[in-house]
Amino acid sequence: MGIQRNLHHSLPFYPHSNLVSDTLWDIAKTEVERRENQEGDRDGLECWERSIFFIGNKNGGKTTIILRCLDRDEIPKPTLALEYTFGRRAKGHNTPKDIAHFWELGGGTLLLDLIPIPITTANIRTLAIVLVLDLSIPNALLPAMESLLQVTRKHVEKIITKLGQTNPKAANEIKQKIWNNLPKDHPDRELIDPFPIPLVIIGSKYDLFYEFDSEVKKIIHKTLRFVSHYYGASLVFTSKSEALLLKTRALINHLAFGFDRSKSMSVDQNKPLFIPAGLDSFSQIGPPPDSDIGKLHAQTPMDLWKKVFEKKFPPKNIGVFKEVRDPAQDPQYAEYEVDAMRAQKNQVEVGLQDRIFCSEDDNSLYFTYSGKSNVLEVRDLNYQVDVASQIPWYQKLSELKMPWTCGTDPSSHVMAIQNLTFKVRSGQMLALIESSACRKTSLFNVITCRDHGGKIVSGQVIINGKPSTHQLVKKCIAHVRQDDRLLPNLTVKETLLFIAKLRLPKTFSESEREKRVEEVIAELRLRQCANTKVGNEYIRGVSGGERRRVSIGVQLLWNPGILIFDEPTSGLDSFTAHNLVITLSRLARGNRLVLLSVHQPRSDIFQLFDLVLLMTSGATIYAGAARDMVQYFKENGYPCPTYSNPADFYVDLTSVDRQTEETEMVSQQRASSLADLFHEKVKHFDDFLWKRRPEEDENMVSVSRDLSPPFVSEELINMNPHSTDQLPGWFQQFTILLSRQFSNNIRDLSALLIRGFEALLMSLLIGFLYYGHGKNRLSIQDTSALLYMIGALIPFTVIFEEVTKCHSERVVLYQDFEDGLYPVGPYFSAKVLGELPEQCVLCIIYGIPIYWLANLSPEPEHFFLNLLLLMLGICCARTMALWISALLPTMQISAFFGNMLYTIFILSGGFLISLQNLWTVPSWISKVSFVRWCFEGLMQVQFAEVTYTITSGNITYPVSGKFVLQSMDLDSQPLYAICLILANISTGFLLLYYLSLRFINQKSHQDW
Repeated sequence: MGIQRNLHHSLPFYPHSNLVSDTLWDIAKTEVERRENQEGDRDGLECWERSIFFIGNKNGGKTTIILRCLDRDEIPKPTLALEYTFGRRAKGHNTPKDIAHFWELGGGTLLLDLIPIPITTANIRTLAIVLVLDLSIPNALLPAMESLLQVTRKHVEKIITKLGQTNPKAANEIKQKIWNNLPKDHPDRELIDPFPIPLVIIGSKYDLFYEFDSEVKKIIHKTLRFVSHYYGASLVFTSKSEALLLKTRALINHLAFGFDRSKSMSVDQNKPLFIPAGLDSFSQIGPPPDSDIGKLHAQTPMDLWKKVFEKKFPPKNIGVFKEVRDPAQDPQYAEYEVDAMRAQKNQVEVGLQDRIFCSEDDNSLYFTYSGKSNVLEVRDLNYQVDVASQIPWYQKLSELKMPWTCGTDPSSHVMAIQNLTFKVRSGQMLALIESSACRKTSLFNVITCRDHGGKIVSGQVIINGKPSTHQLVKKCIAHVRQDDRLLPNLTVKETLLFIAKLRLPKTFSESEREKRVEEVIAELRLRQCANTKVGNEYIRGVSGGERRRVSIGVQLLWNPGILIFDEPTSGLDSFTAHNLVITLSRLARGNRLVLLSVHQPRSDIFQLFDLVLLMTSGATIYAGAARDMVQYFKENGYPCPTYSNPADFYVDLTSVDRQTEETEMVSQQRASSLADLFHEKVKHFDDFLWKRRPEEDENMVSVSRDLSPPFVSEELINMNPHSTDQLPGWFQQFTILLSRQFSNNIRDLSALLIRGFEALLMSLLIGFLYYGHGKNRLSIQDTSALLYMIGALIPFTVIFEEVTKCHSERVVLYQDFEDGLYPVGPYFSAKVLGELPEQCVLCIIYGIPIYWLANLSPEPEHFFLNLLLLMLGICCARTMALWISALLPTMQISAFFGNMLYTIFILSGGFLISLQNLWTVPSWISKVSFVRWCFEGLMQVQFAEVTYTITSGNITYPVSGKFVLQSMDLDSQPLYAICLILANISTGFLLLYYLSLRFINQKSHQDW
């Protein structure tokens, strides 16, 4: 029955017995006398024992609360039936420890017959009941509470009556003790019916409950307050939050070890409730929140509150214990591996829902696709891929090949898809299984009209009776890529909210957009991490499975009718992958067409698929119901071995083995014959899907998934697809992207601090190098070297940081461009303006310390002109980095090209070699070198109005600063013209950046 007992501590402590000399009979006699003579006040005892019995909703968090109260760092395990543990606390040094016995009833209300076991006459005087209710399922709250308390109270009263026959004084003390929590002058003393023994009601999963509508929370709050006060119970809300767990722990410790009870109280419905027994009142609770309360017929106040609650939350079937003829079929004791082997032995498919990983709540549909049903049809598709065109130009150059000569090889053209035909409808989930990932991606590219390096030789893709086009795909298909393309520094909710603002029609109000985001979060079960950073491989955030669901949510926001997933389970562990496919299955039940590719799924994932398309080398081997695949191959001489995963076995069977020429030829012939056989069998079917013969269907146990959603407490919300013509305008897109840019930048606080510290450190190092001259002016050579270093050093770090940042954001940028989320213009403007604050702060951090430490010109106008020129130089470096990042495909190439170009600008900057001595080409380059113009401007600020004195032997003669500028050829333009030239250079780089974004279609992921 799963009852666990620890007996090693059962021998009590006897302060007046000699365990060495006394016989076992004497010890037993002493124990009986001790129990019979116990008084209500136990302060004189040296050892104190109490018992706490935890009951409540299944999976409500009882085990977690017990482990937290006992300071045990263990992973909670499912409670099978009735489990026992204990805890001990010392009152002082060298004193016996108090003992608390913890009992926990599992199964919710399924195992009510086990309640009498922990409740006995021996512990009834020190027993307390803790009722744990799952706040996230309101429809099951009242039925579970009513059933559990009714059975528990009945047995407690029976035990007290039995105790009263032998020890009337103890029975009366129990009855009187429960009234002590209520003051004698309390106005509700005559109106309540206290529970016979101490009762605590704990509302768990407050983090999920907090997201409910305010009216829903109000009803639950007031109802639980009424029930707890009526029964004289304490009421507390808790969750996994450390602060709430500490309050719960303090309350449990009061029951278990007699610790002082907290007298604090919280009744605000926007905060977790904490109401110790006896501190509430009916006047504070108020009447039931129902306008039609007069129409409800109730005999007692408890019945009235119950009717009001059930009116809003109709009772949910919480399950009852039923005797079954075959215990192996009892769902209470489901074990997947055993059930799977039993099913294969009997040749009966295992049910589509795995009870170990899927709960009732996983079936809830928070919204469905309410548009017309979609039909996706592929007819006689033959698709050819040019393998050579898939190789990037830089990789060809690394192999010493010219990019324009590699596409002329006829052998590079490969048929990726051959004679593919199938038809899928809304409400179905089709899994594409193929050993080669590129062919699955090719099919998705054809369906979504993204033909990268390939062409359709024959056939067509038809969506709802119309040939597939870019406009049609954009309106009804969402494509979720294999990798997660998200900004890592935004939270889950912020990510979805920004996409909602960009993707939903401008007719949507702000509240409607937020509501849509909340619905998607609820549908994808992301409430627990809604305010957590998305993260990536470098930034800690949500888990891999949650991040994949966020990627799904980005596409789900506009509620498309067709969802395509490219390898959604890749990179995930088996448990997370299983839960993700359950989510996709649930989306299909919402009247959507789901198409996904997967590589050799495990058996419980395979059972979730409606349809399976098995391919090899681009040819179709099987297309039809997943539950019929084993039967199909069995009829054709390839039965699946017992205890084998059908997906693994048949992928291995149809794959081409290229270890040797002989095995390759044999496997290719087998795959070709299987493809021809399948084509022959399905050529007479309209949808080209293999179907079992009708007489076989009659003998099969039906395991098809019920597409009608079960009753759920949430309101069913239908979302209509919208027209892309109503998307937000240019200015609104700009403001949204600017806000997203600011949020993403400011959240990356560590990177901002590192960049600021780097600029400050360089400034201090250079400043201290030139520090210590006091009022003595630096020499001409030292001053010119300092000014050149000021203008040339910081842009180098700016270029490298900007290149790295742009390539990290490219993953999101080009996906948004492909999805038509916004054009280049709004992003370009938001990107440029969004980084100006960081650029200004960086310039101030770098420019101020170095200027005053080096004792440069103290005039204010010179100082601000110095900062202006420095800011213009940094702006030129940043815009150059933006252009290079958009122009070149990888971060490594961009960094190399940026470093090379900046080095050329430094060499032609006018300090290392005089501008007069440059030959033609470097002289032309110097005219567009922002390093040269920044240096020239800084020199004019410091030298234009200064006169130096030079001593040669006994002769001292003055040297004008203008003469120094003339000798270095740094007076070609006045200062205002230099500022305009730097601004024009920056504008030129910005123009090149815009043109690169607009006309060069880079891939979001490209590695060297």
